[in-house]
Order: sequence, then C-alpha cells, then structure tokens
Amino acid sequence: MPTTPHPVGRQSAAVYRRRRIVVGLALLLVILVIALIVGRLASSSGAENDRADPSASTASDPAVTDEPDPAETDAADSVTIEECDPALLEVVAVTDAEEYQSDAQPMLSFTITNTGADVCTANVGTSTQVYTISTGADVVWTSTDCQEDPTDQLLTLEPNTPVSSTPFTWERVRSSEDTCDDEDREAVIGEGATYALEVEAAGSPSLEPRTFLLY
Repeated sequence: MPTTPHPVGRQSAAVYRRRRIVVGLALLLVILVIALIVGRLASSSGAENDRADPSASTASDPAVTDEPDPAETDAADSVTIEECDPALLEVVAVTDAEEYQSDAQPMLSFTITNTGADVCTANVGTSTQVYTISTGADVVWTSTDCQEDPTDQLLTLEPNTPVSSTPFTWERVRSSEDTCDDEDREAVIGEGATYALEVEAAGSPSLEPRTFLLY
C-alpha cells in the first residue's frame, strides 16, 4: 500500500508564519471571551447591589426619617412667655398668727396670684419686695430701710395658682436708714397694740393690710 511520507527536518518560513498567525488569533479570541464574561459578571453584581441598597429609596423620603423638622424646632424655640401685667397680680400680706405675746416675733410673708387667663412671668425677688408695718398713721418699719444685696427672681405664674414667699422674722423693732448699724434698735409698743402689714411685690401692692396684735 503506497504511503505519502511526511516531510522531516526544517520546514519553510511560510509554514511557521501561518502557525504563528493561527496561534495569535486563538489567543486574541480567548482574551475577548474572558473580557466579555468578566464584564457581564460586574454588570450583574452592580445591578444586584442597587436593588439591595435601601438608601436608594429612603434617602429622600421625609416620611421615614426620625430627624426633627428644623422649621418646627425653630417655631417652638421662638415661643416666649409674656411678662405679667401688675394689674392682674394679686398680692396678699401674710402673718403666721393674728396676735403675739411679748416673747413671740411675727413671721412675715406674702402670696402672689396671677389672675389673668395666660401663663406669665414676674420678678418677685427682694429687689421688688417692700414690707411696711404701721400702727395707725405711724409707719414703724419698712423692709427697704436697711436692705442689703437685693436680688431678682423671675417666677413663672400659672393662672389662678397662688405662690407663697419664704417667711422671715420681724424682730418688733423700728427701722430707719439712720439706725441700720445700731445693734439695739427701738422696740415697738406691745400691750395689745394693733399693727398692719402691707406688702408690694412685682410692682403690685397688696389690696388690704394684714392686721395683728402685739402684747
């Protein structure tokens, strides 16, 4: 049986060129296929991330945020309570008893009530307080005669809710600006004498004096 012998030894340059071209084309085809596969995988992963990211649908939705509305916060901060009208403040002078024996000292205080319909603020500090005690036409004692370091105290008053001041002791002595440094001030008369306490606070005077007896 006749056979065709294969050539042996070095082949021609054209054969080698054709082989190199074929190999190069094959490699280029493989690279293109790999690039297409990688591109599709990257595109698919990006689409899935977009679908899974909740911020894409909620970031601009004001109904799902817990942050306060700045406009509402500013409106709340801008609400202020008005100062009380002195004409709507009711001040009542108070003593802890109606009569005092010779060894007892009266405790003085007052209550203040906002008779208006709205909440308001009033300065009820000692800088606005004036206590006056008299017997008949004789004014025997005034709290401002020897007052030291008066202070302000801003108080919020609810409508029709009385607020009481802190009581303090009157030592049954006369006062004047000339006797502030005297250790022994002149004592007032007892023996059943009638005295009247009047108080002014926050620009409003008490409507009626509080009377009491000293023995």
